[in-house]
Amino acid sequence: MPLFLLLAIKILFEKFNRFKFVEISLDSIKLFISEFGFLALLTFLTVYAIVGTKLTFKNISKKKRNAFPVKVTSIRPKNEESLSYLATYVIPLMIQGNIDTYNYIVFSILFFIYYKLYSTSSLILINPILNMKYGLFELDYIHCSNNKVKRNALIISSQKWIEEEEELKLLKLSHRLYYAYKN
Repeated sequence: MPLFLLLAIKILFEKFNRFKFVEISLDSIKLFISEFGFLALLTFLTVYAIVGTKLTFKNISKKKRNAFPVKVTSIRPKNEESLSYLATYVIPLMIQGNIDTYNYIVFSILFFIYYKLYSTSSLILINPILNMKYGLFELDYIHCSNNKVKRNALIISSQKWIEEEEELKLLKLSHRLYYAYKN
């Protein structure tokens, strides 16, 4: 989402002087699509992602009753990893010069590959947008009803600070990814 938004802003600034209000015709629509079609797509995807994220977290708050209690035995913050995200993806994107059709194709392919990797891994935890509102952690825990088995999880929490020996409730989002909140 941040990449889409930054790329959309870059395209808008580069091509804004070409934007003129004219009568709506087939030629003006073709011109708009050729000049601003990728921008329109990025804007749509960004809005879609924002709405989807808000609905997801709204749905998570409704399902808190399905969470299970745990006791934290070890915790490692993951918020710092968003800095490597910025250095790896965002900064090179902003340094590039003018964007042409070749770059649109390259960005589309890279975004698709990035999406596939992102959606099947724990990379969601290094999303800088989530970092602004949520604490991101990797923790070891024991289930409160079974103190013998130690497990590991990646968590998203509205709590910015979580301590060892603290009791939390975890709601499973996907494999090893949980939403955590305090009792």
